Amino acid sequence: MNLKDLYYFEALKELSSYTAVAKKFGISQPSVSYAIKRLEENFNCQLVEHDPSHRTFHLTPQGEILYRHLERILPELRATRKAIDRSLSHHVTVGFPPIIVHYLLRSMQSKSAELDFLSHIRPVRGGSLELLDLLFTGDLDASLIGHIAPLEAPNLCSQPLFQKQLDIVLSKHHPLAKKDFLSFEDLLDESFILLDENFVHLKAFEQLNDRYHQQANIFFKTDDVMILKELLKKEVGISLLADMALDSNDNELVAIPLDPKDRITFTISSAHLKTNPLTGEIRSLFSWLKEAYDQRQ
Repeated sequence: MNLKDLYYFEALKELSSYTAVAKKFGISQPSVSYAIKRLEENFNCQLVEHDPSHRTFHLTPQGEILYRHLERILPELRATRKAIDRSLSHHVTVGFPPIIVHYLLRSMQSKSAELDFLSHIRPVRGGSLELLDLLFTGDLDASLIGHIAPLEAPNLCSQPLFQKQLDIVLSKHHPLAKKDFLSFEDLLDESFILLDENFVHLKAFEQLNDRYHQQANIFFKTDDVMILKELLKKEVGISLLADMALDSNDNELVAIPLDPKDRITFTISSAHLKTNPLTGEIRSLFSWLKEAYDQRQ
């Protein structure tokens, strides 16, 4: 069986046009037709049924069965190809949520000779949810992931490294800045500035907001924590962050714990696919980062 024929079939289902499939892959329209015929011969059944004018078509029940299986098989094949390509390039690709890594690196005391493994690691910066997607599509060998719900997927291995609480972060001049604790109910009239859909913080906000019937409002979303903090310093709004997002330059900001009934635990884990075991370099990296965290405690 020609693997490309399966990709053409998948695209035909999604694009509903032989011409569009041919254009996507840079081949002729008859080549797409021949690919479908080869598949039908291989499976000994009709997969695509045309109307008498050949202007429209739909998948037969057998074609639908094939497509449902391809939805699972082809992403795995694409991920396999990416993993093999990376292995030939003699480096590993690891996802780094910026807040987590900046927090850990602030305590870095290792000598350069102890960090030789870093020369074999290619970092990819992004929010945890974005990096998790890249992990599943095979674009990363491993990643640090921040999450508020257990990381559960059949093909995923994860190991918790440490945990933090999500706090309310605001200007030290804000009227609420002197509070020891804050209930989310106290914040329903505040303007929230949050990290966007690529980060787990937005999911945490939505989880809290659901408890209070969606009464809180988001004023602004960004993928840049530096922009977020600058807006907080100017008292534009408040945010939901782990205190590790703050550093010595953020003395204009304070992090106030949520009331126990609203508290959300933020877990930082290392993660990789079961089909892509950790290399020695990645193991060294995660061990070093765990040691960096322990040094801060």
